[in-house]
Amino acid sequence: MTHPPSGTVICSWADLQATGTVLYRADGFEGFVILDDYLPRGYVDACPHNGMPLGGDQEEVDYQTREQDVIICRWHGASFLKDTGECIGGPCAGDRLEPWPVERRGDEVVAL
Repeated sequence: MTHPPSGTVICSWADLQATGTVLYRADGFEGFVILDDYLPRGYVDACPHNGMPLGGDQEEVDYQTREQDVIICRWHGASFLKDTGECIGGPCAGDRLEPWPVERRGDEVVAL
């Protein structure tokens, strides 16, 4: 799976702040950006346990717990640290989400 080219605009900073999670789907790539203490963090949208998108069969879903402290897989409840993608609970404990490098540039979040 090829990540979007460097400089690709993923979303606006305002959208990420408003929702906490923004999905990005283009050219066969599926990823998401999540807000972690005012830092955007990108991950490929595939659970290490089964390869399915973390949001289950929903098009738009918040990938965080209600407390917004960890990322959660809606298929089977695996939980992941936001800053590293490490699975800390569930059937894939010890595995990690695949990172997708992103950063904030002014009013936008872009792929690196």
